[in-house]
Amino acid sequence: MNVHWKPRGGAQASVGIINAVEFDPDVELLWVSDSFGRLMSFTTQSQTNTLTWTTYSSFLASTRPISGIFFLPLGGEKIVTVADHNVIRGYKRGGALFMCRSLPPQSQDYIELFQAHGETGVVSFTGNAGLTRFSIGNEGNDGVVTVPLGESKVVALHQTEKWVVTGSISGSIVVRDSSDLQLVGAVPSSRRRVLAMDAYDNTVVAAMVERSMTSSVRVYDLRKLSEPVITIGGIPSDSVSQLRRYRDSFGISADRAFVLTPCGFHILQMDQTSPVFNSNGMVGDFCTSVSISPNGMCAAIGNDKGYFIALAHPATREDYVMSRFEQPRRPVNPVFTQSWAEKKEGDTFAFFDESVPPAELASNWPPDNYMILSVPAPTRCLSVESRTILQNRWGFLRADSYLPDPKDKMALNLPDPFPFNLELGDDPAAVQGLLQEMKKNQKRRYFEFRDVAAGEYAPLEPASHVCYSSHHRFDWENYNAIPQEVVGLDNSFPECWITTLLQSLYLCHLPECPVRKVLLHHLCTREYCVACETSFIFANMMMTSASGLNPIVQVANLIRTMYKVPATASLFEPVKSRDEAIKRMHTAQLTLLEALHRGLQDEKAYPFMDHKPPCNDFEHSIAYLFGTEFSSGGRVHLEPQFYWDVPSSALKVNEGLQHLLKQIESYRDQVQIKRLPPIIVLRLNPEGGTLKPPRCLHISREAQEDSNYVLCSNIIHLSDDADDPGSFVSHQRILDDRFSLVNDYRVTAPMEEEELEESMPAFHSHRAVVAYYALDKLTAPPYSLHDGNRPPNMFEVLGPLLVNDVLAKPLQRDPSAQRFKSPLASFYEIKPNDLIAIDAEYVVLSWNSRCIDAGMEVKLSHKTHMALARLSCVLSSAPGDERTIVDDYVHTPEVIEDYVTQYSGIHPGDLDPLKSTKCLTSRKATYLKLRALVDRGVIFVGHGLYQDFRVCNIAVPPEQIIDTLMMFHKPGGRYLSLRFLAYHVLGERVQEDEHDSVEDARTSLRLYRKYQQLVSEGTFDAVLDKLLATGAETSWYVPEGRDAFGASPALFASIPGSLLFPESPSTLVPAEAAKDDEFPSAS
Repeated sequence: MNVHWKPRGGAQASVGIINAVEFDPDVELLWVSDSFGRLMSFTTQSQTNTLTWTTYSSFLASTRPISGIFFLPLGGEKIVTVADHNVIRGYKRGGALFMCRSLPPQSQDYIELFQAHGETGVVSFTGNAGLTRFSIGNEGNDGVVTVPLGESKVVALHQTEKWVVTGSISGSIVVRDSSDLQLVGAVPSSRRRVLAMDAYDNTVVAAMVERSMTSSVRVYDLRKLSEPVITIGGIPSDSVSQLRRYRDSFGISADRAFVLTPCGFHILQMDQTSPVFNSNGMVGDFCTSVSISPNGMCAAIGNDKGYFIALAHPATREDYVMSRFEQPRRPVNPVFTQSWAEKKEGDTFAFFDESVPPAELASNWPPDNYMILSVPAPTRCLSVESRTILQNRWGFLRADSYLPDPKDKMALNLPDPFPFNLELGDDPAAVQGLLQEMKKNQKRRYFEFRDVAAGEYAPLEPASHVCYSSHHRFDWENYNAIPQEVVGLDNSFPECWITTLLQSLYLCHLPECPVRKVLLHHLCTREYCVACETSFIFANMMMTSASGLNPIVQVANLIRTMYKVPATASLFEPVKSRDEAIKRMHTAQLTLLEALHRGLQDEKAYPFMDHKPPCNDFEHSIAYLFGTEFSSGGRVHLEPQFYWDVPSSALKVNEGLQHLLKQIESYRDQVQIKRLPPIIVLRLNPEGGTLKPPRCLHISREAQEDSNYVLCSNIIHLSDDADDPGSFVSHQRILDDRFSLVNDYRVTAPMEEEELEESMPAFHSHRAVVAYYALDKLTAPPYSLHDGNRPPNMFEVLGPLLVNDVLAKPLQRDPSAQRFKSPLASFYEIKPNDLIAIDAEYVVLSWNSRCIDAGMEVKLSHKTHMALARLSCVLSSAPGDERTIVDDYVHTPEVIEDYVTQYSGIHPGDLDPLKSTKCLTSRKATYLKLRALVDRGVIFVGHGLYQDFRVCNIAVPPEQIIDTLMMFHKPGGRYLSLRFLAYHVLGERVQEDEHDSVEDARTSLRLYRKYQQLVSEGTFDAVLDKLLATGAETSWYVPEGRDAFGASPALFASIPGSLLFPESPSTLVPAEAAKDDEFPSAS
């Protein structure tokens, strides 16, 4: 039987990645773990074609992602076992901690890869010392074996009853005896790399990446490892996340395997040289984990979007039975009793279990109002409250309970999902809401060994750990107490320590904010300009605050630009100690201000079309705000000094500054300070010291008016010891004398500075390193008085770029052939509230951070960075109007790790100026075009717009966004793909071979026009219900145009509308009637 598995529904388990799925061997539960260390179990609620999955238990089981779920025999039952950093934990099914086993002494310091065998109770793991095995039930050191791993980096580990198998990046596979780890055999190193592995009996199955950037699966016999028994090729990916072998009793060959890749899942048969099935359209995301039930009839696949999908073997019946459990049969002549007399030998009635302490419960259920009874299955239990006999259908070892066993699949009442989560209360209706609140607070520390006492000052987990497509739905406001005043900044990359300086400049001297308002008016044509990128970030932060968007803004484009500017690229070299990190921050403060100063000065050398600076001396604005002018020998020095170093010998900052001023003015060349800057930047404590910046500075000079400065920002460095580079946070003055802690995307409510200091971690070294002071009478520049709380409207300045892209010419080999020919005669043809359909395509960058020392092992985020590669905009002023006004291919000088051509339509060379034949332009030009459209007040239409705008690095007010992904969606339901909607709603085929952003943008526009028509006719709800029913019937499958099993296009040639419904509205039925209709299959 070669029919592929049947989909049986699914659910969203997490906002992160599903790292592992596993079927419970004894009861009807499916276990799921995510990248946040949470362990969840699910049971089925209904037995229909599409199952409804309900959470049975959910609890935090590890401080790191859980990559494997195992079941070990402990205490007479199977315990769910997972590995943490340096402990192994076992949990009962309700979430109660049953076992916490530390690593054996003199074995290893931590766990990297972990495996356990459910029959023997033996576990094995890799770490800093090699490979270790021991029995989980043995508390001593007997049986603990640790051997070094001579091969290169081990990336795969698998354990069977007899063998422990490891695979490395060098392609070697080593087999050891599971009892003593003695070497049994090995596959020598090769140019291939092991990606995933499985083993059974005397067979090892390994997925390897080939030099052709495709993957193959090699099957080895342990008795002859010199060459594979068979090689299975034809797997179109260079990445395999998991390989799982299973036995198919109904197939031609019993040995089969699931292989998970970014393209979906593939089913292999061990005696054929190519996959027997490749998923197409069923799983559109990156498959990350797979499991097959003990009875071999059910499977589940998790992906990187937090979803899992259940599959059923084609030979299964209608019910979905995951375990080998069989319902107990009722005795012919059961014996019942209400007597409390002592149990006599041979009795078969209920009795008290005297071996269990009265205060404890020997099961997975809460102890409230329960009496432990040992129940010979299946008899009855005695109710504690009513003293009546109630039937216990399944013979579970517990007393009267309103909670049915998860084995009871047809019960109307569901088990209590969280019996041991006391924080979730007693109200079942409130459990889901409380669980969401708990998930908001589950972000953990980036450095795992930090003391928990660090509190709000602890380094946050990188924001990229949140799934890319769920990023806009994540509640970032939970980390920000004042999102209307302060916007958090992304911390996904090691270089993001620079954001403390950006926040200090952005928030300097609220509410005037002179630095922010100066930079917002800067614009030039230089491709890599730090001042421009900083201006874009500030504009996004202002728009985010004013529009109520999620309070987090990314800074990746600024970091990419700083890498391209020689003066700033050196800031990201690795640091190895506390003092070195502080010196780097001091250097960065100066380098960033100089880069901003140079950017404003370059505005005249790189003018942007007809843009005029807002004032005559605009290029000296940074020098005016931060520069100290002084004279020597009667000549005024033109180069300003952007910082003051407080002498390390000073006992107080004020006294140190006064002494510094006297030293300068008593210099032999009669150095005199001509002008103090409106904003003073102090660099503190470069080599130790505990100087604290005061709230205000009072500077007195002879024959000069006294100057009063107020503290605006204080950058603080925290570290564990002298060898720890640590992290940076800042205290920002928000209101009067009240300050807020800004730690990446975490922002606290304003409070007195003494309160902030009291909340600093006592067990961490901390010192102030940079302080910003501003004159108490400093005002904003006059040209910014009309900007309000939003960035200045730049449509008049940026609009001409939509007609004539002057930034594209230097990047095009043949501008006459590659230049995009706009259909617009004038940019004024774009009117406010016009529809702009938009679609963006991305590529994956190879982000090789300089901040990480190559000689140090640092656990980095597994997430990659998506960079904008193509942007298309289609203007529609009226129905039928579809003019493409933007079709930019974005110059990407960085190393591209993956072009994801199937989904982006981008090929190698398309983004390279030396090879491209496309309309190539700069990243800055693409941003400015979008900014012009936003400032014009157009309405953007697209499918998944929030993700597109995040990659484009632009903040757009919600009232200017129409997202068809959300229009054709019901709360709690599946998000429908553009391809599925186009096929069933519009009767159009899109994304057949590769994605095309112009085609996708037009399809989104037509979907919105169709939506408007259906709403005006009052039939949209009926159509959406019918659409969802069709998707459930067809497993959301859309046939290819050349699909032999799909419908021929000629079949629908006579249908005037889409496949789902004709154009005539008279044939549509209300939602109530549509429930009983038969829907045509899309396949």
